[in-house]
Amino acid sequence: MMERLKALRADLSAWLGKLAPRERVMVFAAAAAVVVFAGWLVSRQIGRGLSAREQRIEDKTRVLAQVSKLAESYRQRQAQRTELEQRLKGSPVQLLSYISQQGAQNQIEVGDLRPSPAPAELEGLREDAVEVNLARVELARLAHFLQALERGQGVVKVRRLRITSRADDPNLVDATFTVAAYQLKG
Repeated sequence: MMERLKALRADLSAWLGKLAPRERVMVFAAAAAVVVFAGWLVSRQIGRGLSAREQRIEDKTRVLAQVSKLAESYRQRQAQRTELEQRLKGSPVQLLSYISQQGAQNQIEVGDLRPSPAPAELEGLREDAVEVNLARVELARLAHFLQALERGQGVVKVRRLRITSRADDPNLVDATFTVAAYQLKG
């Protein structure tokens, strides 16, 4: 192999020796241009490779950030689920007395309560419901009362809310809504 390179070098030197000085300068300039062009191509490929690698790193970093956000969201949802399960396993809420207590605390007279005839069974849950009719109540006080019902003990939700304004006093409303308490079956 070395002998072959030496022979090639000797042939190249002999060929260059036969050229005129002006031709030698042109050959060296052409060779330099080829070397510069080849160097430019190599550096361009290296630059593309680096850019592509940086882009992949940015993409993976973005994906990792999304995974981190999803993991945090999952942990929060799991905590909420555990809390809800604990509330569902707690002692059952006596809706009639609970609604009356919340009404008294929020200075709302709760007089018309109609319990549903039988508890409903929903996918592992038991639902007790009470229909409540309130007359002549301020809207802000009603909103506070409804929030207090849902934030109290157990799992209590307000469903089917209907509010009507009053002709005799525009600051007051009449409200009809259903309050449901949920408990795990068994």
